[in-house]
Amino acid sequence: MLQAYYDRTERIVPPTFSETLDIVDLQFQHTVQPMGMHSLAWGAGYRTSRDRVTNSPYVAFLPARENQAWSNVFVQDEISLSTRLRLTLGARFERNDYTGAEFLPSARLAWKPAPDHLLWAAVSRAVRAPSRLDHDTFVPGVPPYLLAGGPDVRSEIATVYEIGYRGQPAPRLSYSVTAFHAAYDHLRSQEIDASGTFLFYGNEMEGTAHGVEMWGTFQAARAWRLSAGLTLLDMDLRRKPGSTDPFGPSALGNDPAYQWNLRSSWDLTPKHELDILARRIGALPNPHTPAYTAVDARLGWRIDRKAELSLTLQNLFDGGHTEYAQSTIQGEFGRSAFLQLILRQ
Repeated sequence: MLQAYYDRTERIVPPTFSETLDIVDLQFQHTVQPMGMHSLAWGAGYRTSRDRVTNSPYVAFLPARENQAWSNVFVQDEISLSTRLRLTLGARFERNDYTGAEFLPSARLAWKPAPDHLLWAAVSRAVRAPSRLDHDTFVPGVPPYLLAGGPDVRSEIATVYEIGYRGQPAPRLSYSVTAFHAAYDHLRSQEIDASGTFLFYGNEMEGTAHGVEMWGTFQAARAWRLSAGLTLLDMDLRRKPGSTDPFGPSALGNDPAYQWNLRSSWDLTPKHELDILARRIGALPNPHTPAYTAVDARLGWRIDRKAELSLTLQNLFDGGHTEYAQSTIQGEFGRSAFLQLILRQ
């Protein structure tokens, strides 16, 4: 598989800054024919960007003109230890201009005690490499600065442990339960410089997160399927000893403690389908954003094998709700409608 794309974004945020960003991305993946108990896949990727920013007296990205490159190689081996036991080992090497090389290993073990039941466990390492926002942001846009970038900022690291079960106890019913625990290190913080006159971005936060994800599907009738999902999340973030961050973990981890959704998919006729989705998202802690419930609906019509028409209505019974908030802005979402036509060769 070989994939390439080009993306150009022009962003204007008055009165703070404007930006023109060009990205070229190349990806390659090769799956090798199975060799005995091994099934091997490998690949590589390369991305380059050309970023041009017009700064203002309020915010500056320095340097204003920046070219960057990211590259990666990966390999994965799926090993059949027996007819019921499978081990998957993987590794990914990434490189970015700010922190250099990053190593991301993973391991997954899956066991099928019966044809319709699967138990699995996994451990993996993930990173969030710094962006220009972490490294090059200066506030205000002219000296003297209150925030002076992050010249020594590091990648944020997560070591994630998961254990799960997936089963189909009846032909019409299937479900999955996954418990997870993540240990975070080098989370971004805002440290006070030794002079006491400005802040800079550092990595003096750490913490943990754990929770449960559940989903299930029930085929109520030949043309009617019901599905549901639930996520519970608990986070504990804290400053590292010696950190001078004046804001602490309140600036991180603004995630809901729970969210659930219910979906009904009904084939009205062989060519017409109706989907209804209800979702509930818990409140965000800081800045506080109230919990909300929303209902969406989609009516689809398969005109023939080459054409499909659909109408989607979002937030049917909601006059408007806030999904996120910052100190000066709120993300308000109200009712909306989308009409889509898909034509295939």
